[in-house]
Amino acid sequence: MKKSTEIRNGYLQFFHSKGLPVVASSSLIPHSDPTLLFTSAGMVQFKPNFLGIDKSLKNATTCQKCVRTTDIDSVGFTERHLTFFEMLGNFSFGDYFKNEAIAWAWEYLTKVLGIDPEKLSVSIYKGGIAPRDEEAYNAWLKYVPKERIFELGEDDNFWTMGPTGPCGPCTEIYYDFGDKGCKNPHCDITCNCGRYVEIWNLVFTQFDRQEDGTLNALPHKNIDTGMGLERLCMVMQNAKNVFETDLFTPLTAQAKKDLNVKGETKEEISALRIIADHVRSSSFLIAEGILPSNEGRGYILRRLIRRAARYAKLMGNDKPYLYTLVPVVQSIFAGLYPEIDKNLSHIQDVLKQEESTFLKTLVTGEEKLSALLASCGKTLPGEEAFHLHETFGFPLELTKEIAAAKGVTVDEAGYLKAKEAAQEKSRSYADEFSKEKAVILQKIDNGYPATEFVGYETLSCDGEVLALLDEKFEFVDALNGDGFAVFNKTPFYAESGGQVGDTGVILSGGQETARVTDTQKPLGKVYLHKVSGSLKKGEKVTLSVNEARRKRCMANHSAIHLVNAALRQVFGTSVHQSGSYVSPERFRFDYTLSKTPTAEELNKAWAIANRAAESALPVSCEVRPLADADKLGAVTLLGETYADPARFVLMGGDFNHPEAKYSLELCAGTHVKNTADVMTVLVLKEGSVSAGVRRIEGVAGYAALDYLKNVNAQAEELASRLVVPAKDVFTRVNAIMDELKEVKKRYTQFREKTLAAGGVNEMTFTMKNGASLVLRNAEGAEPKELRNIADTIAQKHQLALIIVTCDKEGKRSFVVKMAGKLPNTDAVTVAKQIAADLNGRAGGRPDFAQGGGEAKRPVQDLIGALKETL
Repeated sequence: MKKSTEIRNGYLQFFHSKGLPVVASSSLIPHSDPTLLFTSAGMVQFKPNFLGIDKSLKNATTCQKCVRTTDIDSVGFTERHLTFFEMLGNFSFGDYFKNEAIAWAWEYLTKVLGIDPEKLSVSIYKGGIAPRDEEAYNAWLKYVPKERIFELGEDDNFWTMGPTGPCGPCTEIYYDFGDKGCKNPHCDITCNCGRYVEIWNLVFTQFDRQEDGTLNALPHKNIDTGMGLERLCMVMQNAKNVFETDLFTPLTAQAKKDLNVKGETKEEISALRIIADHVRSSSFLIAEGILPSNEGRGYILRRLIRRAARYAKLMGNDKPYLYTLVPVVQSIFAGLYPEIDKNLSHIQDVLKQEESTFLKTLVTGEEKLSALLASCGKTLPGEEAFHLHETFGFPLELTKEIAAAKGVTVDEAGYLKAKEAAQEKSRSYADEFSKEKAVILQKIDNGYPATEFVGYETLSCDGEVLALLDEKFEFVDALNGDGFAVFNKTPFYAESGGQVGDTGVILSGGQETARVTDTQKPLGKVYLHKVSGSLKKGEKVTLSVNEARRKRCMANHSAIHLVNAALRQVFGTSVHQSGSYVSPERFRFDYTLSKTPTAEELNKAWAIANRAAESALPVSCEVRPLADADKLGAVTLLGETYADPARFVLMGGDFNHPEAKYSLELCAGTHVKNTADVMTVLVLKEGSVSAGVRRIEGVAGYAALDYLKNVNAQAEELASRLVVPAKDVFTRVNAIMDELKEVKKRYTQFREKTLAAGGVNEMTFTMKNGASLVLRNAEGAEPKELRNIADTIAQKHQLALIIVTCDKEGKRSFVVKMAGKLPNTDAVTVAKQIAADLNGRAGGRPDFAQGGGEAKRPVQDLIGALKETL
């Protein structure tokens, strides 16, 4: 039996032998396409090549890690649905075409893997909006008898990028599992019984569809193929489904053992599949720096973790568990994806924290569902059912089951509508650029030379205008107003790593001709300057950065490095940066921590960071081979893809003696030359952002001086009002607060005595048992004051039942107090009787109870009923 590692490596080696370079898997975060949530296919990283705007490759082969999330709720209940998978692909960008693609596919499957040719069938495009694919048909006739070549339509065998643009026919290869499916002797690939499984799709991009539907031939024809590794392993390992391949069995076997299930019932099988798939997906997403949240990629990650945790709980688990399976994921992909090995403990921490939080919400969710079922009538609204699913992890099937037991149906149409809205929320995740703008950005990034950035060495340089775009993002030869400019060289730092882009001016002939209001590098290579003014394509200009603003950014960015190193000293190397923001005015730093820090620990970290600033440590920046990061112990950002060579920022020591360093990080940001320029690090706020993630907000450098000047000005103004020296403001304010506290205490005592004084709002009766019934309507009192009023009244009686009420905004609050021990009477019974009359609730002890409800009739009306009873 071929193992998955052998199959993966063998595929890449085969196509490499055909002259295709092996390209490493790109990130799950598609940095080159801002319109995509995740990398969902092998071709994503090659879009510029397919569009003909990047001509650096003529062909390639990859094993691409992918995440698809549109069918999350199907995972676990089918044989093949997955959220994380690996896509084997081979690609041609105007190089080889159909005959080679088909011949190589057949050679690989039948010769290299040794698959029985009789087990393989294929489909081609039968024609419709484009001619029948004669070329593919004739190519397949060399290997497959015509009775196993099926001709299908647009839905199955024609690929399009959209209503217009590149498109073309495709051919799919199917494997016959034989012993599965409907057992119909005439069953073929068009049957959905599961006997025939598509394992490889070869797309032939050869047309350019126009708005009127006309298909023009592309000048360069392309090949885009995709074969799921999991499905191929299913074939080669004679597995019944993808979950019985060696990519999953270590996970499901461990889960069976841990959860003490055999995996034989339908429910157990689904739960094991969900847990295995979602732990794989979550591990890879967390390894790339994604954290659970309520939007975008973090929203998907949270759904995966909570869905898996829910099914683990259905199997009897009641404590955080998923994190224990991460080492199994690591073993399955040993040596293949270093991000898993490197971030193993971090992945476990995030999973454990999120699952711990979720298990607590499940209890709340069960209570929420019970309350909904008690009040919704005969039908539970669909949006409520979906809210339970998203927030508390309740699958629709479970909600329906629990509801049915109480005679309630679920509005499934409403559920689906709410689900579609949530999916749209995920699909719409993209930056400010539309798909059309994304294509233009790719043309810019691949059609112009990389912008030469000289901003580390100088804040001013001469340059040439290479391209201009107007406000509508359309290319123009001259700009007069707002738009965007590309220069061959720039000193302007483009926003990245959390640091905002530079601003400044553009000079022509020594005179200001435009202002730069922002600088970006949307796809990484070409800098895009947001400008306002007059510029011409080809014009020679001088670019000058706002120096004061840059210096403030540098101080705040360097302060983050000081704080990050200090946190790692206090809490250990499990601390990771999970986000940052650097502007001239402030800095923000998000970091991972699996516990709540004490004030003492945080103060220790702030002290370490400020000692480093005061120590005037030299700051050195060098571009070095990426491999030096591990050698030198450099801190890297989770999920970040670094250039090689990369820029290293060292604080303290030197690169010849890195052991003396205070901090060493890979960072492209701008920094001070010496930590003394940071001046001081003022942390203004620190707190939790989400489970396992905390946020620091602060100021450094001149921004810190501005903050302290402002604080001092306020202190001087306050000192003037208090008529004390500024140095005594704190002492005087404390004294005033103590005085105010004493005044409030006396006022409260006076108020309670006044409210308890009786008068026309108090009525006293003698009950059947001889004790007194005291009914007090405490007008103007707050609900929290009722108990003290009742205690004061009780001091006047040896044997009494005391009821004190107050009304506020249509609601009535009350307390019931016993003075002495009354026979056949207790406070709880009386309180519940009153609450029932108010359509409310009550509870407490035999000697004291409280409650509330609707103030639907005068307090005096309670007297009759109570007198009758008591």
